[in-house]
Amino acid sequence: MDEANKSRDFQVLVVGAGSVGCIIAQRCKMLGIKCTLFERENYINERNRDWNFGIYHAKPQLDECVGEDISKRITSNLVDPIRGLDDKSVFPMIHGQTGEMLKEIPTPNAMRLSRSKFRVLIADGLHIQYSKRLRNVECPHDSETVTVLFEDNTSATGNLLVGADGANSRVREFLLGKEKAALQPLALFGCGAVETLSADISRRIREINNLYIAAYHPEGANGFMARKHLPSLTLCRTANNRHGVVHNVPDPDKPETWQWMFSLTWPDKDSPTPTGADEIREKWLLHAKTLAEPFRSAYLEIAPSATIWCDRLAEWRTEPWDNRNGRVTLAGDAAHPMTYRKSFQQAMFSYEG
Repeated sequence: MDEANKSRDFQVLVVGAGSVGCIIAQRCKMLGIKCTLFERENYINERNRDWNFGIYHAKPQLDECVGEDISKRITSNLVDPIRGLDDKSVFPMIHGQTGEMLKEIPTPNAMRLSRSKFRVLIADGLHIQYSKRLRNVECPHDSETVTVLFEDNTSATGNLLVGADGANSRVREFLLGKEKAALQPLALFGCGAVETLSADISRRIREINNLYIAAYHPEGANGFMARKHLPSLTLCRTANNRHGVVHNVPDPDKPETWQWMFSLTWPDKDSPTPTGADEIREKWLLHAKTLAEPFRSAYLEIAPSATIWCDRLAEWRTEPWDNRNGRVTLAGDAAHPMTYRKSFQQAMFSYEG
């Protein structure tokens, strides 16, 4: 078989149709490479937990992967489409206890995107099979192919398998074994919530910065706050981490309708994960009371009504894997899962080297 035919017959299998999996598939599509995605959800964005994320210095690389058409539509997913992009945008760091400005890091044309909307956008035109939960991978030594087997007793065979199946990757488990592939729990708990705020507090937060803020507390807490369709705010402390992101803005002229995504982390090595709503709320209030205004008021205001989730955070320190003679690899959180706090800090501070 000549090289042209080999290229046409080459088949890429991507397990996981999240942001990373879809970006890989879009690039394959641009290059004329056959690619199929397999997603465990029954339909896109089945899970109702949503968040937004930032693109700070990687926009050119993203454009290269997804192509001109999708690149032009990315701005429709901005948390604040009215604000648009700002080449003079900065990332302010403030003192979490006093509110004093510590530093402003230039982040020209920084973007914050709605994950759920972005995921719909980059899935456009892709071949995605839903309700596919990976059961096993077969990669015979005497073959140039790899086969994925699913819990519904179906299978697919290709030439390259990309595990983009998240922090708890089954493909990583296949490559390294269950013990080596397991996430490593951290001495850190994380909480999150999505809720609206009173108009006054929403306005006060946006006045500090119209995109995001980081606040570092001398006691060591770390937190983040932002909006999904308007500004975002980041509060950072070494011991406790709080952050919130506006999740939706039905009416830009009515701050009381802006939906914010909050996050809060605190260090704890040995305690069991808080599970009951009252127990989680108690931890939330304990750490929120240490914040400077207006952030303290924001976190305290939502406590009585918000549905708050809580998990022990974990990571996996990337190590080399046997790619089965170039047939199996990992991408995204499957390859380098980390806490959202660490990924945010790396994105921010890479600008200054």
